[in-house]
Amino acid sequence: MKLTRLTSCFIFLLFCSTALLSGCKEKNTDYPPRVWSEYSYTTSTIPYRDISTILYENDHSIWLGAKGKEGLLYNDGYNWSVFDSKNTGFDFDSITSIVRDGNAKLWVGWKSGLANYNEGKWMKINLFDGLCVTSVIVDGIGTIKVGIKGQNGGLATYTDNEWEFFNSSNSDIPSESINSIVSDKDQVLWIATSNTGVFTLKNSSWKKMSTDIPLLSQDFKCIAKAVDGSIWAGSAKSQLIHFFDTTYTVLNTGVSKPINSVLDIGNGDMWCATLGAGLIKFDGSNWESFTMENAALPSNEILCMASGGGGNLFFAVPGGKVLILKQ
Repeated sequence: MKLTRLTSCFIFLLFCSTALLSGCKEKNTDYPPRVWSEYSYTTSTIPYRDISTILYENDHSIWLGAKGKEGLLYNDGYNWSVFDSKNTGFDFDSITSIVRDGNAKLWVGWKSGLANYNEGKWMKINLFDGLCVTSVIVDGIGTIKVGIKGQNGGLATYTDNEWEFFNSSNSDIPSESINSIVSDKDQVLWIATSNTGVFTLKNSSWKKMSTDIPLLSQDFKCIAKAVDGSIWAGSAKSQLIHFFDTTYTVLNTGVSKPINSVLDIGNGDMWCATLGAGLIKFDGSNWESFTMENAALPSNEILCMASGGGGNLFFAVPGGKVLILKQ
């Protein structure tokens, strides 16, 4: 009788332990543990929306640009503001670029226009109506440069309160299908295109940089400047070109998905956002990927990313979520 009770107790305790362990395993749905946190911007009046571009200035100035016609969201550190067709009169059809110039003026480009925002007032640049603006940068004091893709595409520059457009009818520009632009430390403009790879503009001279480089594709989605001044460009075939001084290096990420954004967050690591393979980090020697499978990302499709200060990385995925990868 005593043996039976002991046996019964043992079986009961074993059952409870097994049930407890099983319960823990079922609740641990994110394994390996996630390395990111969600950046919340939704409120009772602001629903989720797919975010297409992010500008993090500091904890009291964060701008989110949305796909479709959902407009802009702004966080001043305390409250969220929405800018869309209802209070600006602009359609903001899929925002592609948000930058601030040295005069504190905000510039916003989208797939059919360009506008700026200063001291509470919006001004649309009518010259860009119907033009697909893909990239806007500040290049020196008072100079804005704009990449345009598609019909009437090319490059536009704003200096001394005047706009100048460069296309195949008035210049030797190698391509009118511009995806991304960046200026290096010597104010040489680097341009990534969808059909001609990478070229530069220096002292009114256009130069193709990738024509003779063995590549899987001449479709480059993004280009960026690293902290050391070198230039990185990412392609539709997941290749990276690293331009440094007079040399270049072609790197294969090991995946087969397009790179739509490349970024140096200031600690020597280059980050790639891909459309289907999550995030990829390159430390100069090794590759590390962050995906649904190994980092519990909600999606392997990264819509955009931005430096969040302190080595943090902001990025957006479909479904409206904005995430922070903390270093």
